[in-house]
Amino acid sequence: MNEQLSLLLSQLHRNHFGKMVAVLMYHTGIDDIAAAEDIVQEAFAIASDKWQVIVPDQPQAWLYATIRNMAYNSLKKENQKQALHGDYLAFDPQLVDEHDLLRILFACLQPAFPPKVQLVIVLRYVCGLRVKRIAALLASNEDHISKVIYRWRAQNKSGYFVYAGMSTEPDEQKVRMALKVLYVMFTEGYQLAEDGSFTDEALCEDALSLLQEMMKMGISSNGNVKALYALLLYNLARAQSRINQLHELKSLSEQDRQGWNKEIISVANHYLFLSQKESSSVSAYQLEGAIAYLHTQARSFQETDWQGLAKLYEKLVLVNSSPFTKLSQAAALYFGGNEAGAITILNQLKANPFFQNYHLMYCFQAKISLDKNDISAAKSFYKKALTCQINALEKQFIEKEMGC
Repeated sequence: MNEQLSLLLSQLHRNHFGKMVAVLMYHTGIDDIAAAEDIVQEAFAIASDKWQVIVPDQPQAWLYATIRNMAYNSLKKENQKQALHGDYLAFDPQLVDEHDLLRILFACLQPAFPPKVQLVIVLRYVCGLRVKRIAALLASNEDHISKVIYRWRAQNKSGYFVYAGMSTEPDEQKVRMALKVLYVMFTEGYQLAEDGSFTDEALCEDALSLLQEMMKMGISSNGNVKALYALLLYNLARAQSRINQLHELKSLSEQDRQGWNKEIISVANHYLFLSQKESSSVSAYQLEGAIAYLHTQARSFQETDWQGLAKLYEKLVLVNSSPFTKLSQAAALYFGGNEAGAITILNQLKANPFFQNYHLMYCFQAKISLDKNDISAAKSFYKKALTCQINALEKQFIEKEMGC
């Protein structure tokens, strides 16, 4: 297979795998997700063979027509005549929208499975990622991911997806689970790859699109849907400023704030405000959104309302006691002039085994040492940071900082 064809098929698989599975699950008589997946995979295998000679003018339409015909033949063999009529025959693949993917998303979220398993399944069936890509994103191995998917499929009986995806009003537990998964999806895609680009920008787009669809359906979850949408937009608006023109990682204090997308920030402000109007109590997503809001309103790092941020983090810790939240709280306290409070939190975090191998912890301690003009201690912390698991951009950044 030539490189151009391989790239085309990869793009089509990434953008349409989930939608094709949704087509088969919700617009035909196929009620088994394993069968639906097999049909889609076979269609791509046929395409990789036939397109060696000539690629059709509309490859996307060709694939949808192929899975439709394969589903028809499969159902015909099983003598399911009732499934060969109605919206199946009239179905137009061009009409597939995010609502079908949202139905798949809610069907994937089952409380009986651990959160990481749910994430793997969503990345597979909603985002259309191949096993190799999922393994790379989650720092796992392909064999483990394949087994997770296999076991999950084996435990889902025929008809479950069709039934589970039919509800127009998912229960609150499913909505909360969906928001967590979408947050992780965006975060995984938002991380910087070694070339300075998004790890997977399409994951960020998928998360935002699904949140938009939830809002169209009128799903609020006490304002959390809009709050998370706002939070992700704030992050997206500042994404391009993380790297300078020399392809170097920049700290928040060094970022060019003129490069922050003001239009996206304005939209985020709007949705954060709407979320606050909808809620009866303050949530973690709203607090994180408010923190991002304060950052975007500051004209410079020095003019940031650090004391206001510290207060927000204090509230956030009460609803989300993650050690990462506490580390951010320590930073807000330190830059707000409360060094003693920051040091107290850092000392608590040192007892956590994870933070003994977390580069940002050491970089923060190096910053404190530099501000005290203790160059030797700062370099010692930076050396420890270099022993942590970091990518090439982070390594380059730390080594530059070591020059002090």
